Amino acid sequence: MDSWSDIDDQDPDASGQASIEMERSGFHISLIWNPLTGELTVEDPTETWDWDVDRLLPPLYPLDGALTVELPARASQSLQCRSARQAFASAGLLDATLLILPKTNSSLPVSLIDRLLAEQVWNIIDAYRGRDDAAEALASLGKPFNWRISSALRSWPFIVPAVIPAAAAQGIAEWCWRRESDVEDWHHKVDNLTMARANIAATRAVLPHVHPEGVDWPAVRLALTSAGRCLADGRSLRSLFGEGWPEIITSIHREIDVWQRAEDALGPVAVLRLLTWHGSRTESIGDWWGSGWYETAVRRAVAKAASRDVLLASLAQTCPDPEDLADMIVHGPDLLDDEALRWTIDAVQDERRYYWHGGAVAPPATTLSDWVIEDLSEIFDDVNTEETS
Repeated sequence: MDSWSDIDDQDPDASGQASIEMERSGFHISLIWNPLTGELTVEDPTETWDWDVDRLLPPLYPLDGALTVELPARASQSLQCRSARQAFASAGLLDATLLILPKTNSSLPVSLIDRLLAEQVWNIIDAYRGRDDAAEALASLGKPFNWRISSALRSWPFIVPAVIPAAAAQGIAEWCWRRESDVEDWHHKVDNLTMARANIAATRAVLPHVHPEGVDWPAVRLALTSAGRCLADGRSLRSLFGEGWPEIITSIHREIDVWQRAEDALGPVAVLRLLTWHGSRTESIGDWWGSGWYETAVRRAVAKAASRDVLLASLAQTCPDPEDLADMIVHGPDLLDDEALRWTIDAVQDERRYYWHGGAVAPPATTLSDWVIEDLSEIFDDVNTEETS
């Protein structure tokens, strides 16, 4: 899976069942594949608390329970992979891990967040710089940068920083194109649907240049400031924004300069984690095109509309099979006509509201189990006692 690293492979047993343990930002999952039943199961491998004492936190599990995926029997490998991906997207495993922290223990959330940030961001900055001055390095980037990037810290549920190229690309598109550039000053030149198409085009332009090792900033700069940049339907952004385009281009250069200075100060891996953090903000861009939640929301909306026979007529005529239609929308919503794109945007928003009104969180988040909370509380109490003794 994208952004998850293999840490323990086990050879298949006599029945052919195989397992692999994967890790991302201190969170662990175990994938178990049973070829006889066609089941792919995601389980919690952390119950033994095999904790490396050099780590600030023991291993954690990113789901509320086990996840079993019934892969289609006798299907091609590509179809099985697609089914698995859809299930992982629905569970939130393709996006940044979101944590709902306990309210019963007032000190635990602070201790947990402090250690997650230290392990996943501050220590990485210190390692890059070769000295213990992450706070000083961040301060050197100025208050505006720190205020903007810390908006992810003010999000709920808590977003765990990680290396997720797709989310980082969303973060770049949002920061360098949509919000911190001068695009908003010229929004009157284009309507909301055209702006949505432009946001997707910006994310699509950036995505090939974001890698697990870091961002290719010169390539991102060229991709976002090219004079020939167009929407998916071929319309030129330069012509759409008219006399505002030169100012927009200048502002894009300005914001990319900000991030290149950040990379010089913090290192490419820390910057990638901060961009993922920024690009995963659930109140703003966590459900943009390119996220696992966007894909999930579209598929659910299409399936519901088709089952109730209320699917937009033009979409139903274009692609009668609901699964194929969902695939088409997921991969190219900016290729839809205005009516269909408006329906898609509304449908994604409705899916979010549906879950929130039902008491669930969208995108999906995990709530730490009671036994994990108890163990973490004991660990933090012991650490605090040692530090004060």
